[in-house]
Amino acid sequence: MNATLEGIKTIYVRVAPIDADLAQQELSQAKILENTNRQVERSGIKLLSEAEYDRLRVVRNYPLGQLEVTVAFKRAGEVEAKIYSVDVRMRQAVFLSRKPVIKVFAPTWEESTIGYTRDWRVIQAGVEDAVGKFIDAYRSVNP
Repeated sequence: MNATLEGIKTIYVRVAPIDADLAQQELSQAKILENTNRQVERSGIKLLSEAEYDRLRVVRNYPLGQLEVTVAFKRAGEVEAKIYSVDVRMRQAVFLSRKPVIKVFAPTWEESTIGYTRDWRVIQAGVEDAVGKFIDAYRSVNP
């Protein structure tokens, strides 16, 4: 699956909206975006702003992708613990083989984690770990 990352030159990071309860515990959408952008930048992968991404994604053969981070959780009964999931996926333009004029944005790489915790920092660590796996996969085909 790493081969689908080969040749991507730039990425845009998008974080899905976070549940308000989780955001109150210092794990906001903005904080996850800031941490993910910093982690990706430190790896040497070029980031795009939202405006640049919107402009370039309509170009037919421009090698870019969207790294999408989704964090969800559900309280586990009466206790403070949460069941959580972290999904990190790379989406990029793909063309249908039977009709190559049709271009769609589809996931081409994904890492998912499910866990149970009382500590929001465990969830943040799950995000960082999944993003790290993406960076490793990206670097394996884009040295």
